[in-house]
Amino acid sequence: MPNMTAVGVVDSTGSPASEGRGRRSQAERTGATRTALLDAAIELLAEEGYAATTTRRVAQRAGVSPGALQHHFASKIVLLGEARSRIQGRIVQAMIGQEPPDGCSVRERHEFLLDRMWEIYNGPLFHAAVELWAAARTNPELRELCADTPEQTRALIELGAPVLYPHLAGSPDLVPLIITGQATMRGLILMATAGEVDAQLAWPQAREHILAMSATILDLPEMLE
Repeated sequence: MPNMTAVGVVDSTGSPASEGRGRRSQAERTGATRTALLDAAIELLAEEGYAATTTRRVAQRAGVSPGALQHHFASKIVLLGEARSRIQGRIVQAMIGQEPPDGCSVRERHEFLLDRMWEIYNGPLFHAAVELWAAARTNPELRELCADTPEQTRALIELGAPVLYPHLAGSPDLVPLIITGQATMRGLILMATAGEVDAQLAWPQAREHILAMSATILDLPEMLE
């Protein structure tokens, strides 16, 4: 399996998983505090929005003093820039942490993974990311920390794709298809946020289109049966 620590997939202390469970080191305690602060920021972004996510409220939710937060993150912008990376890591972790059932067909595997991603896009991690994107539009400093380049997005998907789709690891069409599917999901959720569509009603048809497109482009006729 690829080394997922590069995208923020860590153990509960906020540090890369290690063997043994002895007394935590200073580095592990520091990692645990940073992780608690980042997760508190993500929760507040998802529940109450960017404006309500103040450093004081983040510290309160994480159970530390404002001074302790300042020690780890010099400003709200720095904190939320790192929270964006944490969101990415947790999304990857959520996807690879729940594999399709053994013995499932090719179509069932694709359905399972597609539904899992849709579930994630309807959850708090994506809601928190949307809050950051909206705030970054008019905040150049935040935009610099939160904006993903196409190269970064592709690299992240390339890291997880062979784990999720081992039977298609060598296909040059796999990553572009994943990007297209994710763009469709994001678009539906954002349009629903603006009140333009009911995402839950629109999703079943979009889902079938994505599956049919995948079967055609990846040459998997068994997905159409």
